[in-house]
Amino acid sequence: MVWSETYSTLYNEKAVAGACDADGNLYVVGRAFGTGFYDLIVQCYHGDFGTEQWSRTIGSPVMLDDVGWDIAVDHQGHPIVCGLVGTSLADADAVVVKYDPVLGEELWRATIPGAVYNIETQGGWVAVADNDDVILAMRVWDPTTGYDVLLKRLAAADGQELWSRRWNSGGTTADDPRAMCLGPTGDVLVAGVSGGNYLVACFDGMTGEFAWHGSYAGPPDWYDVATCLGVAADGTVIASGYSDGSGTGWDLATVAFDPVDGTQLWAQRFDGYTLSDEARALAVSPAGDVAVIGYAYSYDQGNDALVVCYDMGAATAAPDRVPSSVAFTGAYPNPFNPSVTLAYSLPIDGAADFAVYDLRGHLVATLVRGRATAGPHTVQWHGTDEAGHALPSGVYLAVLRTAAGTTNRKLVLAR
Repeated sequence: MVWSETYSTLYNEKAVAGACDADGNLYVVGRAFGTGFYDLIVQCYHGDFGTEQWSRTIGSPVMLDDVGWDIAVDHQGHPIVCGLVGTSLADADAVVVKYDPVLGEELWRATIPGAVYNIETQGGWVAVADNDDVILAMRVWDPTTGYDVLLKRLAAADGQELWSRRWNSGGTTADDPRAMCLGPTGDVLVAGVSGGNYLVACFDGMTGEFAWHGSYAGPPDWYDVATCLGVAADGTVIASGYSDGSGTGWDLATVAFDPVDGTQLWAQRFDGYTLSDEARALAVSPAGDVAVIGYAYSYDQGNDALVVCYDMGAATAAPDRVPSSVAFTGAYPNPFNPSVTLAYSLPIDGAADFAVYDLRGHLVATLVRGRATAGPHTVQWHGTDEAGHALPSGVYLAVLRTAAGTTNRKLVLAR
């Protein structure tokens, strides 16, 4: 051990995130008890000795609990923090603050209203672009759309907003972010849960324009949440989290997506004690190893630390890429309006018939008919019949028939 340090106000402090500068100094953000309530706290520790260099707090003006969510360090060594400041029992502001690394003085502060007031669940993330602009991702709520993803790019010099993008996959589908990072070309990548399936979305870092949306559903298609995100050296986007299995509780599911269009490349599932397994962090080595860190739960032992490592080269050729049977791997968004992307994978080359039926069994649309190759595929349905007429809201059934088997998925059209 080089050093250890604790901070206590005799109440329930919580460190949420940390980041180091080029000299090894450590910056930590979280919450600490202040004058009757929790405050957002930022601290700087000397990298060699662990001594606290400075500490700063931000407190709600109306005496509510606050918390720091995330922290990043720019190329000049400035720590940038985002967090939550309560404004009422139902509402809150997100704050993004840039600090002087030596004195701990605020260089600028941006305040963004509309944050979801929850000091226990992380709701915001920051990253630094190549030119030191700050990218913010946060969870917001609207009664007509549920949870949405809000993205902002703030100028490095003064925190002024350069662009803002609020994104919802469609209709009332709740899109709940749980992680954010930047791709090698500066794209903004967000992971979370949308409609009960993994959410992975990509946005242009310079403009905020939406690029693509990928998804993943576990075998029973129940509830699947991506909690962490990473990018390989070749740009492959990798998400992990927890995914319902068939009789195995939550499994740790790690999924790779094509960085160009979000096509699912491969998926690997890990079941620890046939109960609950969850990923909390993910790292990709330059050699292509994917390390997923989390926990596995058993009745006897409670939560055990879990680390699973994958070789991307081997994972690409794994059964989930070319399955032993026909696999329906996703429908996103679902419910949808006006279109839905259907993802499926075939084990062998051969004939495929992909069609949509109403609940009376009547054919309403043919999506694929003919010969298809083994591996992953996607197709879009725009909620129209064979003649191109818009269909009414309702539940439809997508049925994929191949020589290797038949599978189906319910689709909800919500106009």
